[in-house]
Amino acid sequence: MDCRVKQRLVVAGAAVAFLVVSACAQPDAPDPGETTVPGTSPATAEEPITEAPADDEDALPGEPSLFGPSEGADVAIVGVTYPDTIALLEDPGATESVVAELDPLTVTLSATGNNWQLPDSTWFEVESDEGSGWLNARNSTELGQTDDATSEIVESEGRYTADSIEDLGEMVADYFAPVEPPARVVQSGPATRGDLHEVTYDVIGLGDDATMGYRLLVFGIEENGTVTLRTVERTVMCARGVTDDGLCV
Repeated sequence: MDCRVKQRLVVAGAAVAFLVVSACAQPDAPDPGETTVPGTSPATAEEPITEAPADDEDALPGEPSLFGPSEGADVAIVGVTYPDTIALLEDPGATESVVAELDPLTVTLSATGNNWQLPDSTWFEVESDEGSGWLNARNSTELGQTDDATSEIVESEGRYTADSIEDLGEMVADYFAPVEPPARVVQSGPATRGDLHEVTYDVIGLGDDATMGYRLLVFGIEENGTVTLRTVERTVMCARGVTDDGLCV
């Protein structure tokens, strides 16, 4: 037999053998009534990827607070003794990360709606001309309606007199401050003198969920070295928000 023929037979035989082996290796066709699930080879299956956990050291402690001003609300700084400023912080409670020092009397603030609860304090995020940052809730509020509170004092105590407008303002503030719980009373604005003397005091901590405190603008008239109470304008500080009518929520 020609060598080339032998080679072809050998090749043909090898091909037939390969087809037989391949046919034997194929699985039986599944029964139409059976449901088959393709298997996954352990050798070729991809291992699930587990991402490394985030660094907890940089995680902000606390949790979002349900209490606080809504987005776009006007926020006032209160309870800061004049002429002190207050720090706008980069993160809630992070006193080392100061964005800016704010003047409570001139700054304009708008709430972002982000409010944060730490274990011992609540913080509001605000926008200012100096940038965005966080203020402690004890020094932040929405101001509500203003009324004339003069008659309330005069009918109860008479017209206060004092040696200075500062002393007179403190007397008025003490009148509105509750004994329990103890309230914070601070002179939050400068004392001015003229035909009418004027000073601003903040009373914070009335023990009321809705009303945080009062901002009191006290006017007095000086005569013979004595300042007598003229009028008191009282603006309410709203702890949980304010309606369009200036009422605390």
